[in-house]
Amino acid sequence: MTGDLETILRDDLKLPADGLTPDASLDGAGFDSLAIVELSVLLGDRFGIDISDAEIKSAATLDQLDLLIQRKRDER
Repeated sequence: MTGDLETILRDDLKLPADGLTPDASLDGAGFDSLAIVELSVLLGDRFGIDISDAEIKSAATLDQLDLLIQRKRDER
């Protein structure tokens, strides 16, 4: 998991740092529906990428979420 994602999850979304491991599920990391919406907005604001709530929810782990974000950033 990249530092960018970890920083957003820890500092902006206030998710518990001990749950932020690459193999953690979104539920295991502390995500709820509001956190998913907030993450979508933050990624758009910070990186200029459009990731839907459904795309975020489809990531089985934080590592997969990170790969999705990287792919979207590369596609810009």
